[in-house]
Amino acid sequence: HIPGGETGQLPSLPKPTLTNPITWLSNLGTRAGDVGADALAGAGAAMVAYTIATPFETIKTVNQIDGGRTRTAVKNVVNRGGKRSLMSPVKAVWLSGVPYSMLLYSVYRPLKAATRRTANRMHPDGEASRGEVFAADLVAAAGAELIGLVAYTPGELVAKRMMADPTRYPGTLSALRSIVSEKGVKGIFTGLGACLARDLPYTALQFAIFDALASKVMAAHGDEDAPKLRFSESLMIGAGAAVVASTATLPIDAIKSQMMLATEKIRIPALVSKVLADEGPSAFFRGLPTYMTINICKWSSSQAVFNQLRGSTEGGH
Repeated sequence: HIPGGETGQLPSLPKPTLTNPITWLSNLGTRAGDVGADALAGAGAAMVAYTIATPFETIKTVNQIDGGRTRTAVKNVVNRGGKRSLMSPVKAVWLSGVPYSMLLYSVYRPLKAATRRTANRMHPDGEASRGEVFAADLVAAAGAELIGLVAYTPGELVAKRMMADPTRYPGTLSALRSIVSEKGVKGIFTGLGACLARDLPYTALQFAIFDALASKVMAAHGDEDAPKLRFSESLMIGAGAAVVASTATLPIDAIKSQMMLATEKIRIPALVSKVLADEGPSAFFRGLPTYMTINICKWSSSQAVFNQLRGSTEGGH
């Protein structure tokens, strides 16, 4: 099954009655197994994708804060903590990325099935148009992202701070303890608003575009009834979706990084005004090549690995 794409539509469960309790429980167990398999495949995809993306993410964060060229940002990272500092935040990145991906992939498919059913019911002839299906997928991906971000934000906060200053904390757990002791439990959700502002539209676009492109590729194969994407096709489709989503969300990503690294709590409108006054609009578009590279690497590998693992958990179907 494909995280986006026309596959894996979960059927509605029949209402339990005295005559069909065994069938109903069997269907429920199958659905729970599907969700569990999606979660495990999501964890595997996250380990690969976030490991690949971590050094690029470190460079992008420093570039957004310090300004200048990407090459200068690389030198600044290495000067502050050595070459290892490019990968030093990887445990914090896993801390955020693995549970996030498990939730995202396991929630998206049932939500997509529900939003598509709703779109079909609202259509006069009972079959939604491609545009309506695209809109339904946008809603489903945004909903899955909303749930995933609860797990993602604390690790992302630690990772961002370790990227900006590799010597700030000795490790991921000590960083979490330090943040909680300074600002309480709420402190580990610093930047959640900016994460929502960036990641809801990003993930909605990434998954909906992936679905739409995957559908066309599989239709060209003539396999729409039993769709299957090759690993290379998943990589290319994920990369194409990432280019569009990255271009649309970079300014919001810059705001998120600034919020997470601020020493004092600051609201998004005040931060935007300050950056505009101090550095001008160009500050929101720093690091576009790096940001796009991160998302191409992260999302194309994540979706391709998920497809491979999810296929293997279902006997390749």
